Amino acid sequence: MAYVNIYGKNIYYEIYGESNETILLYLHGGPGSSCLDFVNMASQLAQDFCVISFDQWGVLRSDPIAETDSYSVEIQADMIEQMRHELNIQCWSLLGHSYGGVLAAVYANKYPNSVNRILLECPSLNFADSTKSIAAYVSDYIRKTCDVSAVELCGKMISFDYEGCDFLMDLLKLLSYVKDQKLRNYLHGISYDDYRCSYSTEGITGEMWAKSEMHLAKLLKDKAMAADYLPVLKDLNKPILLLKGKYDPVCSTHQTDYIKDLKNATVVEFANSGHFPRIEEPVKYQKAILNFFND
Repeated sequence: MAYVNIYGKNIYYEIYGESNETILLYLHGGPGSSCLDFVNMASQLAQDFCVISFDQWGVLRSDPIAETDSYSVEIQADMIEQMRHELNIQCWSLLGHSYGGVLAAVYANKYPNSVNRILLECPSLNFADSTKSIAAYVSDYIRKTCDVSAVELCGKMISFDYEGCDFLMDLLKLLSYVKDQKLRNYLHGISYDDYRCSYSTEGITGEMWAKSEMHLAKLLKDKAMAADYLPVLKDLNKPILLLKGKYDPVCSTHQTDYIKDLKNATVVEFANSGHFPRIEEPVKYQKAILNFFND
């Protein structure tokens, strides 16, 4: 296990392919999911890249966030920049998955000279929009439950114009009605058991998982969670790669089309994937990233 001290907090990180010159920083989603399920892809990418992944502050193996601590998207972006300094890295490229896409956009906007390229795997760059898309995605399942409360909530989420972060609480409530773990985790090309078997949780305790509750609670208080980050991409003068699972509801059609229209963006769609193309179609995923860097 390796840790780097950032602002007095111990942050867990992993490095793969350390001798390679091109550095790729992985930003996990959730919020609070950890970098556990990126290990296999990190090992594959290490053939060509130096890959760094880490658990964000308040997640799993990193130090917990205390009730009295301040935490936000901006603070996490600053911690990423400090990590770059601590690891003596001049510049790196970013790979943000889901919520990690927001961190990639915010960090690249705030520290443009620290970033070479931006890769986004099924990002959520507008959480309210993603919530509507997810509600539509599970709507057939919810309708078949015949649960009046669930059906009403799902209908509301599809049509309601959210302000603030209320959408996230509604989403968590809606997903509690979804017992199909494959659907709930937005998978398409693999089963939920296959997804779970793709990474190891050896040594991970319930106490470690519980840290994420405070991580999420702090982000819910951060008004930045309710912002639309799509326009931020337009201001980034960096090559952008969107890795989009065809059946992923998180990166909605609206968000996908917006990124497609950017002059500096390349889009690769994975025809048999949902939210995790790196696990559902790993060979194509690795090739897409390599092609992007070689272009």
